[in-house]
Amino acid sequence: MLFMITMTHDPERGPLWKNTLASLPNHGLKIHANYVNRLEHKGYMVVEADSFEQIDAAFDPVLEMGHFEVTPVMQR
Repeated sequence: MLFMITMTHDPERGPLWKNTLASLPNHGLKIHANYVNRLEHKGYMVVEADSFEQIDAAFDPVLEMGHFEVTPVMQR
């Protein structure tokens, strides 16, 4: 399944964010696209996962850093 993840984050926690992104493949997630708006501290990511639970577990270290929206999507 493909998921669009939109997130805003606390700028002071950049290193934790980068470590979490680097560990996504360890949770079975595949990143198809990753875009950021640095001025707004906002990110947009298309991730492939078998379940929402995989995404929840992978992003657990940073869930309290900001606001996350996870939406199932499909390519047409």
